[in-house]
Amino acid sequence: MPMIKPVARLLIIALLFSGCAGYHIRQGNRLYDDLAYSMAIKEFQKGLSKKEYPNARIKLAECYRKMNDLPHAEEAFAKAIQLPEAQPIHKLHYAQILMKNGKYDQSKIYLDQYLNAVPSDASAGKLRASCDSISKWMADSIKYTVQSSTLNSGQSNFAPVFYKEGVVFATDRDSKGKTFEWTGRPFLEMYYAKGSPDKGYSSPISLTGDVNGIYHDGPATFTTNGDTIYFTRNNYIRKKVKESEQEEVNLKIYEAIKKDTSWINLKEFAYNSNEYSTGHPTLSIDGNTMYFVSDMADGLGGSDIYMTQKINGTWGKPVNMGPSINTPYNEMFPVIWKDSILYFSSEGHYNFGGLDIFQSIKRSNSWSMARNAGYPLNTSYDDFGIAMNDSGTAGLLSSNRNMSNSTQDNIFSFTVNDLRFNLEGIAVEKASQQPLRDVKIELLNTKTNKKEIAMTAADGKFTFKLDPESEFSIVGSKDSYFTNTEIVSTKGKKHSENMFVKLKMELER
Repeated sequence: MPMIKPVARLLIIALLFSGCAGYHIRQGNRLYDDLAYSMAIKEFQKGLSKKEYPNARIKLAECYRKMNDLPHAEEAFAKAIQLPEAQPIHKLHYAQILMKNGKYDQSKIYLDQYLNAVPSDASAGKLRASCDSISKWMADSIKYTVQSSTLNSGQSNFAPVFYKEGVVFATDRDSKGKTFEWTGRPFLEMYYAKGSPDKGYSSPISLTGDVNGIYHDGPATFTTNGDTIYFTRNNYIRKKVKESEQEEVNLKIYEAIKKDTSWINLKEFAYNSNEYSTGHPTLSIDGNTMYFVSDMADGLGGSDIYMTQKINGTWGKPVNMGPSINTPYNEMFPVIWKDSILYFSSEGHYNFGGLDIFQSIKRSNSWSMARNAGYPLNTSYDDFGIAMNDSGTAGLLSSNRNMSNSTQDNIFSFTVNDLRFNLEGIAVEKASQQPLRDVKIELLNTKTNKKEIAMTAADGKFTFKLDPESEFSIVGSKDSYFTNTEIVSTKGKKHSENMFVKLKMELER
């Protein structure tokens, strides 16, 4: 047997490693196309450890992004965007990851590069403007009090909805031996827990009957009487998955009614399709208007929010909610409250990063432009799936904030604090600017005619608490001095604020 020369031996070894790397990359590409991102990552990593493949490097970053694995996604995109094969969209995705990780200054760099290439992307322009507004938005941190809920279990829990004497939510805590290849985590089911945000919850139990199947189920909404459920689930019939022409398994909305303790008589929503997804339903008080999410072809881009009305027992053709709510990016998790405020989450409006919770107010037959619900309901992470109590003073929301594993969602409880406006003032002698004591300060609410009185101490200072949406006159008076009046207003202010006035008291001549 002839000896193999050292150079030839090295060449053969290199070819073997190259062939082995190619196998893993091909496997990774196949799994990526099948949306099995958790498995594709392993194959891409094996292949890239032996040889560099630019397209595989980019797909690896996209796998982490789609799984919402923020630390690994940031690391992978930092390498991917340096490649000649990288496209502007990859710089946008990197910028969005940086925003989610709270790195706004770095995010601006790549948003600028993306916008130079795609200047027509108005939603990306909003993200760029958002990066310059974060500190201002976070100034009113006392508007809400947010804390972790006892519903959390170490798995993902999200999209709570108040039901009967407790709450129903989606969770992946029960695998039934199956895992979702996209994330490598168990499939979702709907659970119920009795209790309240302030008193805590009992141990959650799975909904019974036809509603929790073998794949994803949830989130859900209920009619006011609690006898009918509408919920989201994967598209399958008799355990057989139904795929679109693009070989994707979409989501559908289903309806079921309650009999004793089980849910039966499963029915499909009339506007489901194998070719697009429908999901995340929410109902009006009378149950005759439904808002839901879909990526059907007539949308503005990504997933949009639609509205449909039931007439004579039949759901009408869905109507897109329009640009005051929808953007070319994703809108999802709508919740209608008191038939007048639509809460939802979006990636495309001015936001902190990722999904933020927004609200739109119904006026006559139109909806106001979406407004960010603010910090700390929203953070740089994904914040979504809000549930508000009847009085509007407290609720629940879903978020992956403060988590060591950003792929895991938790449920948080929150209370709404009243807007707080504090007036801090000082009375001084006009000529010397020295503080004046024993100045009588009268605060008049010109809206309610309510009057409050205070006297200044040696330092000349005084304080009042101000009502929201009001205008006030502050009058200072003291013997031997002319009175001095200042006007302050809290009208239109959406954030708590400390306000300051200086009364310059002039001696009488």
